[in-house]
Amino acid sequence: MHVRWLPAVLVALFSVGAAHAAAPKPETPEHAEYVRKMIPTQISGKYQGGKLIELRVRGRMAYLVEPTSKVDPQKRWVWTFPFWLSINDGHGRLQHRFYVEKLLGAGFHVAGIDVGTSCGSPAAAEVCQEFYQRLVHEHGLNRRARLIGQSNGGLIAYGWAFRHPDCVERIAGICPATDFRTWPGLPNVVAFPARGLDYGLTHEQLAARITQFNPIDNLRPLAEAGVKILHVHGDQDDLVPLPANSLELAARYKKLGGSAEIVVLKGLGHGGTPLYESAPFLAFLLGD
Repeated sequence: MHVRWLPAVLVALFSVGAAHAAAPKPETPEHAEYVRKMIPTQISGKYQGGKLIELRVRGRMAYLVEPTSKVDPQKRWVWTFPFWLSINDGHGRLQHRFYVEKLLGAGFHVAGIDVGTSCGSPAAAEVCQEFYQRLVHEHGLNRRARLIGQSNGGLIAYGWAFRHPDCVERIAGICPATDFRTWPGLPNVVAFPARGLDYGLTHEQLAARITQFNPIDNLRPLAEAGVKILHVHGDQDDLVPLPANSLELAARYKKLGGSAEIVVLKGLGHGGTPLYESAPFLAFLLGD
């Protein structure tokens, strides 16, 4: 039995890191059910230094974690893509706990919204912008967000960012997909997003307009806005290849005059503790 939606959520599962080691064999009904249970159906999470606030935007799950000790004077904040890695991976764990607790301890807010595996679509970016406006205007957060884009979340983060470069201060990637031709591939860019968050194009139509939509082909607005970029990425990543995604993005970005650094993790694939407890990554998130 072949499950069409499996590769989309497979990336979300691989983003859990070590948790996927015990997963059933991919592309089986057992694996599909396993993955389905990994994705949270409600907002939940407990933090040493923060308070979770559940939000809704266009009926979609969203959240804001407020620091409970001190609040950064600039009300700086970090936005996580995919949204659930800073709340609950389906088993009560916070995959980004190391980063989140350090951010909260420094007075940063942390936020996220569920736009599924939308592959950087304009429709998803529109929902993200509505969420952004709400956080800035109703909660007083800094007008320039800091983003974490992990795995398929790289496409979502960059897909929103290049359309709203003045709203972004820096982008931190964890093995992020940045070229949707390499992951998930053009047919799946059309097939994966849920209705209302999709491109609204056929495969042929998207193929004719790749450079209009593909994040890696739309870096100039970010460079001109002075957005800083840092990725951590394993050199053995077979799911989201390092050369075609992080390394190619950095090369293009530097040619445009932008600042981009790639921390290459030797011998690491698509997941693992070094991605989630990286000192350079944390320093970048917290930096001035």
